[in-house]
Amino acid sequence: MRPTPGHARSGLGTALAVVLLGGALAVATAPSAVAAPAPACPAKSLTKQINQADVVFRGMVDRAGRPHGKGDQRTRTYAVTADRVYQSSLVTDRVRVTAEVGTRCAPPTLKEGKRYIFFVTEQGSRLVSTPATARATHQLTSRVEAKLGSGKAPSTPPPADPEFQKVADAAPPELSRLLAPGAALVVLSLLGLFVVSRVSRRTT
Repeated sequence: MRPTPGHARSGLGTALAVVLLGGALAVATAPSAVAAPAPACPAKSLTKQINQADVVFRGMVDRAGRPHGKGDQRTRTYAVTADRVYQSSLVTDRVRVTAEVGTRCAPPTLKEGKRYIFFVTEQGSRLVSTPATARATHQLTSRVEAKLGSGKAPSTPPPADPEFQKVADAAPPELSRLLAPGAALVVLSLLGLFVVSRVSRRTT
């Protein structure tokens, strides 16, 4: 018996539904080809960023070092000349700032010759940047100064004064020791001529 057109269309629809269902199951059960992006570092208010920092200052990056270390332990060191300190203090205007590289909350890569506002923590003798470090734009500078004031100049250690130590019973060095050998001979010759001239004047 021949299938009627209605039966043919019904069978075709059933087969199509099975194919689509199978494809959907395959897609649902197949491993994801693209990994989900890592969650972004949570944003924090400026007040929290300031509270988490030991020192807040503005400075220019003189030199950016290359990353060193492995994995999530990689760091980069920047040589910075500070020109304004908003929170706490710096013992010198030339400092080195260490920053993490490649981690979820790593600070941005800093460029040489650009000025930034640094939010750093003190870890032993190191100044370590927090994620809040950013370009010292007019807007950010105004916001920081609205909370911390206009800041102050970093401390610059004064040059060391020369020290003189007196040696007791030290006799002054002889003239011949102060002068080079040739110069000493010239001086002695001139003195000899001067003495001879004085004697000849007295005898004439």
